[in-house]
Amino acid sequence: MPTAATASALPSTVNLNGKNLTLQQVIAVACHQAKVTIDTSNLAPALDFINKAVANKKVVYGVTTGFGSKVDTSIDATDALELQVNLLRSHACGVGEPFSEAIVRAIMVIRLNTLLIGHSGVQQTTVQQLAFLLNHNILPVIPQQGSVGASGDLCPLSHMALPLIGEGEIHYKGVRYATSNFIAQKILPNFKPVTLSYKEGLALNNGTTVIAAVAVIALHEAKKILNLGTYSAALIFESLGVRKEFFDFDAFHHARKHSGQTAIAKQLKNLLKRSKLVGITQTQILQLLLKHRLIPATYVDAVTDAIQHPDKQLSQTLFHQLKTNGEKYTYLADIVAFARKKWKPQDSYSVRCFPQVFGASKTAIDHAEAIIANELNAAVDNPLIFAKDNEAISGGNFHGQPLALPMDYLKLAIAEMGNIVERQINKMMDANNNDCLPSFLVEGVGLNSGLMITQYVAASLVSENKVLVHPASADSIPTCENTEDHVSMGTIAARQALEIAQNVKKIIAIAVLTGRYAVEMRMSQFAKAGLPHDTANWLSPQTFIFYKAVAETHSIEKPTQTDRFLTPEIEKIMANFDFDGKLSRFGM
Repeated sequence: MPTAATASALPSTVNLNGKNLTLQQVIAVACHQAKVTIDTSNLAPALDFINKAVANKKVVYGVTTGFGSKVDTSIDATDALELQVNLLRSHACGVGEPFSEAIVRAIMVIRLNTLLIGHSGVQQTTVQQLAFLLNHNILPVIPQQGSVGASGDLCPLSHMALPLIGEGEIHYKGVRYATSNFIAQKILPNFKPVTLSYKEGLALNNGTTVIAAVAVIALHEAKKILNLGTYSAALIFESLGVRKEFFDFDAFHHARKHSGQTAIAKQLKNLLKRSKLVGITQTQILQLLLKHRLIPATYVDAVTDAIQHPDKQLSQTLFHQLKTNGEKYTYLADIVAFARKKWKPQDSYSVRCFPQVFGASKTAIDHAEAIIANELNAAVDNPLIFAKDNEAISGGNFHGQPLALPMDYLKLAIAEMGNIVERQINKMMDANNNDCLPSFLVEGVGLNSGLMITQYVAASLVSENKVLVHPASADSIPTCENTEDHVSMGTIAARQALEIAQNVKKIIAIAVLTGRYAVEMRMSQFAKAGLPHDTANWLSPQTFIFYKAVAETHSIEKPTQTDRFLTPEIEKIMANFDFDGKLSRFGM
């Protein structure tokens, strides 16, 4: 079950050494501006190797040769430093909106860690300056579009690197500057350009760092969705009084042998423990009606007979007779209809298949997490320097395919969570399927439309995701005069995963709003019929905590009575999903 987690639970300082950077640490730096310290003890051997290679006119790709298809162009030692600067200038040609500050910070911390492994041939001063920029929140402006995911993220990483040499653009305290102007104004006097060494342009811009950074943020959002979606489902299940066997019978899930499914079922079981709504039966509802003397004397025998024969569904005649017996019995008729619904042995797929669907997404998320975590401490430069072996190895560690495939997989996992949550929203709007609640969860339906159009919005987001979920990694377009003739498109996949996640968070926000409306509508129904209607008494303790947090966030009293402008309410719920919001702890 998710536990409460806030920014204060994350590290305030992260030590980078190229060996043990974690996903949580990246989130701490990216989203909460944790500071970094760096261990540069592994840098010298590779740098010495490069310096000797240039002095001895040894052929090393990208150091004493041109790049890509120009690998057969020999570069004289007198031009070798200019080669690195030209690389960054020419490759920084991205387009589109800049990445968010959180993603830029994630890019910077992951790239720092990669360089500190010691296979890249970089100077201590260069990584120190990159750490300085990060710690002072001087963030390169990095356009989102321009990477094909091999050789890594050349274009966006060049934008990241240019400020180190006093070029390109940066954001600082909400203002966008040309780096040269920022330095000239001496806004931070200690920020001074570095002079690149013989391989540093290539070391800074070659690798999968942007894919990895966006992947970390997308994964973080996916895990949040997994938990928040389970809470929103629990709230909706409470309002429906669903049967509990589909999540409560442990052996049923062990028989399928899927760990994700079992985990989601267990989470639901914990959330819904001690609920008086979930698992409620026709017999229990009828007994309550008799206990509170709400059944007219004329119908007591019929109700008693139904209680004594729980395998038989209560006759629909009773419902019709009550419904036509005047306004006094209208609400009682609704409860009788609700009781009849509880006789059927199973719920719709969007309810009883929830552990299977969310469980499959959990398995996919766990798989993606393992791969992304591995990439944080991977050497993804080219060539890689192995100084003790006296080798510079040109290979393909920059290729994004190991991340591209999991990102496409993650896209589908996130989108499918949105799919089933939208189906739950739709179920709650439909008076034929929401177990006797009013259409669109509003009183005076017809005059009022209630939550009708929120389902349209959720449907549009699901449909949008169906376009985005197409695998980016299924495509490859040759580049660089066909020498770089297979690329991953992994950065596109990662960006799409994050976009899908943002769409699904909106769907979850609508589901949370729907759950609150539905619970309040059910309690109102009970109250009007004369039944106990204390929400705290009916909901499970865990679901009630969530319900209360939602009510505090969505601070509209009696929201089901009349139509209102809903966009601010949906956005407020969504905003509170993030760290330190009232609903954030339910996503961790």
